[in-house]
Amino acid sequence: MFIKRILFTLPLGILIFFLLSFSIAHQNFDKKVNQLILSSIGDAEKLNPILSIDSASSDINGFVFNGLLKYNENQVLIGDLATHWETEQVSTFYLKKKSGITSKEVVNLLNRKIGSEKKESLKIAGFKTRDRYSVEIRLKTAGRLYEKEIYKIISKERIEPVRFLYLGLDTKKKDYNAWKFLESLKSDLKTNPTKEDILEYSVENSDLLVIKFLGNGDALKKRIDGLLSREKKNDKGLLGRVMKTEEVYIENHPIITFHLRKGVKWHDGQEFSAEDVKFTYDKIMDERTNTVRRPQFELVKKLKIINPYEIKVIYKRPFSPSLESWTMGMIPKHLLEKEDINTTSFNRNPIGTGPFKFKEWVSDEKITLVANKDYFEGRPKLDQISYRIIPEPPLLELEFQTEGIDLYGPQPHQYRRISENKKFDTYKRLGNGYSYIGWNNRLELFKDVKVRRALTHAINREEIVKYLLYGLGVISTGPFPPQMWYANTKIEPLKYDPEKAKKLLKEAGWIDRDEDGILDKNGKSFRFTLITNNGNELRKNVAVLVQRQLKKIGIDVEISLFEWAVFIRDKINARDFDACVLGWGLSLDPDIYELWHSSQTDKGFNFIGYKNPLVDRLIEEGRTEYDREKRKEIYFKIHELINRDQPYTFLYVGEGSSALHSGAFKIKTIDPSGREMIEDIKMTKNGLLYFLNYWFRTGPMITS
Repeated sequence: MFIKRILFTLPLGILIFFLLSFSIAHQNFDKKVNQLILSSIGDAEKLNPILSIDSASSDINGFVFNGLLKYNENQVLIGDLATHWETEQVSTFYLKKKSGITSKEVVNLLNRKIGSEKKESLKIAGFKTRDRYSVEIRLKTAGRLYEKEIYKIISKERIEPVRFLYLGLDTKKKDYNAWKFLESLKSDLKTNPTKEDILEYSVENSDLLVIKFLGNGDALKKRIDGLLSREKKNDKGLLGRVMKTEEVYIENHPIITFHLRKGVKWHDGQEFSAEDVKFTYDKIMDERTNTVRRPQFELVKKLKIINPYEIKVIYKRPFSPSLESWTMGMIPKHLLEKEDINTTSFNRNPIGTGPFKFKEWVSDEKITLVANKDYFEGRPKLDQISYRIIPEPPLLELEFQTEGIDLYGPQPHQYRRISENKKFDTYKRLGNGYSYIGWNNRLELFKDVKVRRALTHAINREEIVKYLLYGLGVISTGPFPPQMWYANTKIEPLKYDPEKAKKLLKEAGWIDRDEDGILDKNGKSFRFTLITNNGNELRKNVAVLVQRQLKKIGIDVEISLFEWAVFIRDKINARDFDACVLGWGLSLDPDIYELWHSSQTDKGFNFIGYKNPLVDRLIEEGRTEYDREKRKEIYFKIHELINRDQPYTFLYVGEGSSALHSGAFKIKTIDPSGREMIEDIKMTKNGLLYFLNYWFRTGPMITS
């Protein structure tokens, strides 16, 4: 009888234990609390906007920090920590001393030939002499549209081009660097000047010196080579070379003046000021800072504080993505100026200016934020945001169904079922990003473009979109999603064609010589490991499908899955992989310097090691061109070249979908007359959460 009682009560006890555990697990996520519960499959790494690279950290940083600017619901840049800004430009050109004309005569000629109406259309504020042979042009905007008009009046033959010499240094001793080499060079040139007129020296970082000068540069290069040889003989451990030279006929320096909001407080009560902006910039440019943001600011020549609420940012040359770069979150000088930015405890206990304050971080479990009652745009309507870490995707849907989380991104196979359930509201839009297989271009296996194109021909992307995405997406053709204004929609995706794939592989030397079913070349079989992050079923399924399809053409693929933090830190960042399944979410500006420029292969996001000098040059041109149509031409060509090279197999652009519990949240705003307005949650061009500060949970609300 006793045994029977045990057998009867044991399942009941397990059930009670399960229910209690479930209740305790949800205790901190009580639906009566006026909060939003979000989730991620991976934990955050660093809650610092200049360091973060993972999506979880970026999500939290977006709630805690503010940039100077932000995109509004229509994807137009507006002020955030800055109320407004002005853009201007100072441009200079130098006349050849044998041109037969002085700068004063040129200024008079320009004023006579370019009337007030033309000046206004070109945004020219005026001309002035700087000395006998140099002319300054002031513009009310940034860009190069005005240059053609100048060249009509003063031909390039009469202008002395400004040249830039880029000297790369490889220091073998820590106490010797570009600054010390510059001291030696200045001393040498002072004793024995060359015929070049040196205008400026600029140490970009410890291993890069840029010299701006007038003249052909031959004597200067010879002097530098001689000095490098002497330094090496003196055992300074210094090697260097002239990496490249550039020339411009008119030197353009765009200037952005930001006017900052007054009265904005950091979450600890200290006032935000221009000092914080300069500190953020300085930390990004500090070589000791482990950041991928540096390329966004490399073209800044100087950042000047005018007063506590005004800063001027002077650029070395036109930089069209300049405004977007200032959407990145600012960090507080008073808390971090004496800290090691890479290891500071701040990165786990952030203090920002944003609508939500950091409260708690339980590793691999949750991050909790609370409303900032002193937020400059007004206190958010929500009291709290809880960000739960749920690494297993099947649990995510269960948590959503049982109201353990509020917002869920359905997998494609779930979308139809969830969208047809009246308990949920669903939203979708074509994403600003794409998924891909990245081939490690450093490896001999993937260096040949014929091999990479063959791999793409062998992968049935139509099948991926149809069966894995359930039709919620389109095949990707390159680095830009098709709805973007800079995407070259004339480019057709490479067709699924296994026979063409085999032909290309044969041309590249890959043949099944030993008839074991696997292609081989020089005694090596075509085998590689395809990695992706654990917890993403879609990526895992893509990997399995690719494995099966490549097997058909004689390629053996092994799949390895890693937890997100390990995947990023030990594989992607360490460049220790053969191929990977991943995806990019893109900004709204077309600049892809960080992803595709060859300078970003070692420490940047170009972790596959793609290098194409023409793509590099076009990326650099695209960054300095402000005219939208000209930028479009540049990025159309980049799209074409990268599609040709297939450094990735570009898989698809998916339709991003989101689901909320029906009616659980509303938007509360005040109209111009002061009347309270209640609206439904809506998708915007800038995503579902754009109006999050105005969300509130419907029904009774109690403080947690």
